[in-house]
Amino acid sequence: MICKELADFLCDYIDGALDPETKADFEEHFSDCPPCLAFLNTYKKTSHLCRETIGEMEIPPDFEKKLKEFINKKCKKG
Repeated sequence: MICKELADFLCDYIDGALDPETKADFEEHFSDCPPCLAFLNTYKKTSHLCRETIGEMEIPPDFEKKLKEFINKKCKKG
């Protein structure tokens, strides 16, 4: 597995949507690649912070719609 492949399926990894063999490949890669592990941890923290703060601020409906479409498109890409 190369770093680019990992980034393409990171959403699936975090969501637990990968088959066991692919998940094991990811975990092996994380153990051998500190930059990817750092990226994973940053991604998780960012996602957590977004979930925590999303209810604290009001987002304009048009922006919220575009943001959700963008995130869904990026998570399904692959």
